Amino acid sequence: MPFERHQLMWGPGPGNGIGMFILMIAFWFLIAAAIIFFVRHWSHAHPEHHAHATPSPTGDSPIDILKMRFAKGEVDEEDFAKRLKLLQGDK
Repeated sequence: MPFERHQLMWGPGPGNGIGMFILMIAFWFLIAAAIIFFVRHWSHAHPEHHAHATPSPTGDSPIDILKMRFAKGEVDEEDFAKRLKLLQGDK
């Protein structure tokens, strides 16, 4: 039985058929899923890059934030008292 040219190049049989098509679709689906996963992971890991980021995702009040900054040493006692009066509405 003589072989035709395409049989020698691609091997015996009808060719790749539907199996290769399904593998190709699965491959591109996995590539797209990986890109989406890494973009979402990166955006959650770096919220400072969001233009619409909320200032306090935990729902802390400005006074709570000021207290945390004072506890961390970012604000001294005099500045803390002055800002606290402004936030509480005392003049």
